[in-house]
Amino acid sequence: MNRKTKFFALIFGLILAQSLFNLLSAQISGKWHGKLIINEKTNLTVAFEIKGNKAGNLSSVMHSVDQKAFNIPVDTVYAEGNDVTIIINSLAAKYTGQLINKDGIDGHMAFPGGAQMKLDLQKVDRFPFSIAERPQEPKEPLPYFSDDIEFLNKKLGIKLKGTITTPSKEGQYPAVVLISGSGASDRNQTIFGHKTFLVMSDFLTRAGFAVLRYDDRGAAESEGSFLSATILDHAEDAAYAVDFLKSREFVDTLSIGLIGHSLGADIAPVTATINPSVSYVILMAGAAKPLQEIILEQCDAIYPTMGISDSATTLNKDILQSLFEVVRVAPYTKVAREQGALILKQFEERASALTQEDKNLIGYSTPLDIKTWSGLFIPYMKHDLFHDNERYLKQLKCPVLVIGGNKDLQVLPHHVKLIEDILVSNGNKRVTAKIYPGKNHLLQDAITGSPSEYGDIENTIAPDVIKDIIHWLRTQTGRIPRIN
Repeated sequence: MNRKTKFFALIFGLILAQSLFNLLSAQISGKWHGKLIINEKTNLTVAFEIKGNKAGNLSSVMHSVDQKAFNIPVDTVYAEGNDVTIIINSLAAKYTGQLINKDGIDGHMAFPGGAQMKLDLQKVDRFPFSIAERPQEPKEPLPYFSDDIEFLNKKLGIKLKGTITTPSKEGQYPAVVLISGSGASDRNQTIFGHKTFLVMSDFLTRAGFAVLRYDDRGAAESEGSFLSATILDHAEDAAYAVDFLKSREFVDTLSIGLIGHSLGADIAPVTATINPSVSYVILMAGAAKPLQEIILEQCDAIYPTMGISDSATTLNKDILQSLFEVVRVAPYTKVAREQGALILKQFEERASALTQEDKNLIGYSTPLDIKTWSGLFIPYMKHDLFHDNERYLKQLKCPVLVIGGNKDLQVLPHHVKLIEDILVSNGNKRVTAKIYPGKNHLLQDAITGSPSEYGDIENTIAPDVIKDIIHWLRTQTGRIPRIN
């Protein structure tokens, strides 16, 4: 074979390989769904929407349908031969499967710790379920600048990754740091498919504010350990976020504030004490009391909406109070867990007397299993359960906006008034408080306020709430920013 023949053979091989790749791309593109088998009794409906471009490259989003978490970004989709690989970094999950025919994939989803769950996928023209719309999520092109950044917690040397949005690269703008609620949250504070901070940052930036949102330490792309990070630790991270904003030339360094949602509203007052350059604070659905009291209030508020009986509710509250004390006193979480398992035995008789329906709804198995309350034995809980919110609220002297919904079942609406009273009684005369009728914990327009409906509501945050936030911020900053 001469040189010219070899050249054309090489080109033909490349064309053939690209054609095969494009063919496979077309075959794998489309809507796929199946049941993720967690155990013999439990499964979740999972779906993927896979698209291929002209170059044969694949992209996808994932839907966890039963959890009402939609449009979860997929980082990698790869197909070679009959093998299919899908990687979702935000879930630390990897799906591997094999095409068995043009409409079927046999596979497994792998999670941290080596857990593998069966997930066979079927290709369909239309899903047999609806995908919730999220009309408030921004669409390209954006009328502002959005840059991925990182800043350093200098005390620990850990890098925190996030996104900063700015109206323009010219001039200086008032700025806010968004502080997420409980759980390892990404920079968008994704909840039931709602990207609450993405939507908030879009509204605020269009209104003329620079906005910094970031992944919690140990979550998504940020370094560090989430499981050991307390409210005080997260407050320290947010304080470094404020310092980062102060280093940006397009930020008005005399006008940097905080917006905390849920547990983030507990974190924000602590941040303001660490970094006194904070100019204003917005507390959304925050609590005036320690987390241990909030959890008990949640039982009384949420369990009736689930159909759980009074006797089961009372039993669970009694168990929780006993376990709280164990967590508080025990020197280590491992010891607390062991002691908690022993304490459960004194509640066995009452648990056995519950109806099977109550047991199913509340998630009990008899004999009682300490795993049911495993969330209490995470290292940070030894501090967060007993964090003294009032102590830090009393130190807030800057302007504060306190808001909540009257249908909030996670942090009951009376906390808005409690927080206001604490702030005012300690001499802060720049406090605005409002309870919104018909709004839930996410400040959405709600029907019942139950967490089970968060994912069914199309809007991520009620328009009147975000309008009021922008108006209040404009008042505090003395700006009349443009609104697109």
